[in-house]
Amino acid sequence: MNWLEIVGFFTIPGITFVILMAFFIDWLDRKIYARGQNRRGPPLLQPIFDFFKLLSKESIIPEGVNKFWFTALPILFLATVLMGALILPIAVLRDNSNIVTGFTWFKFDVIFALIVLLSYALLIYFIGYITKNPFAQVGSTRSLLQVLSFEIPLGFSLLVPLIIVGNSNGEFSLAEVSKNLYVEVGKNPLYIIPLVIAICIAILVMLVELEEFPFDAPVAHTELADGWIVEYGGWRYAFIRLGERIAAFFIGGLIVTFFLGGPYLVETSSTWANIILHILFFTVKLVLVIAVMSFIRTLVSRIRIDQTVRLAWLYVIPLAIAIVLLTLAFKLV
Repeated sequence: MNWLEIVGFFTIPGITFVILMAFFIDWLDRKIYARGQNRRGPPLLQPIFDFFKLLSKESIIPEGVNKFWFTALPILFLATVLMGALILPIAVLRDNSNIVTGFTWFKFDVIFALIVLLSYALLIYFIGYITKNPFAQVGSTRSLLQVLSFEIPLGFSLLVPLIIVGNSNGEFSLAEVSKNLYVEVGKNPLYIIPLVIAICIAILVMLVELEEFPFDAPVAHTELADGWIVEYGGWRYAFIRLGERIAAFFIGGLIVTFFLGGPYLVETSSTWANIILHILFFTVKLVLVIAVMSFIRTLVSRIRIDQTVRLAWLYVIPLAIAIVLLTLAFKLV
């Protein structure tokens, strides 16, 4: 990693960019949700003010809770999703080539991205479980149950672009998928059919992972008083909230990478111009994904956890398997 990449790692499109985008996503989500309820919503800088306000508040450790894990888990939660966000191909050029990668790139980083998603779900479970609060433990169990149910259709939906882009050397990286997806779609327009269904499934899973309406049973305010997060306050709560918004950046970024061509749209002969355009196009596509998610959650109300699991196993998983088979059929045409 040269000095320019080190600077980018800490600024744009690195850590600073990811955190600022997390605050912007928080504002955009709240703004769209407010407009759907005929309210004005918060000002642009409100999420940043909220974060620093929480940092200044006292963080109380409940009696009988393991102090080490109560402190370590929110930090680990934030670090995990931040690590996932940094593997997204946004504007780092691999070996002076025209292929954009994340700050960490390897041939099977798709698998690593799925591991980060699973770790995110497991950390939510342990964050709630260690508090010994019955509301938190019920909420964390609900969260793990619904996420594990929807991880399966997510995996199948992500197989669709992987099958389309699949090459002879067996390289399945985020960079290769975002670079070559629409090249392959141009060769066989029939791929559009499973891709559209797959992105719908991915956005549905995004709502589940982020516990947004209608899948917010793990944090149901009227039932569980904030669920798995109920015992956390001060800087610990601030870290968890920031981690959730970085998770929205990460999961939305995966959808952009797998289905919307990642940072690619227009290329120029200038490397610096391409870097700026890549960041711009990735950001615009991500904002569109977040806007769609926020709009959907304004239209629906909460469903029960048993209805969520039934939806996954009876409808979404069979549909996801069907589009994988359909993609394979188109691949053989």
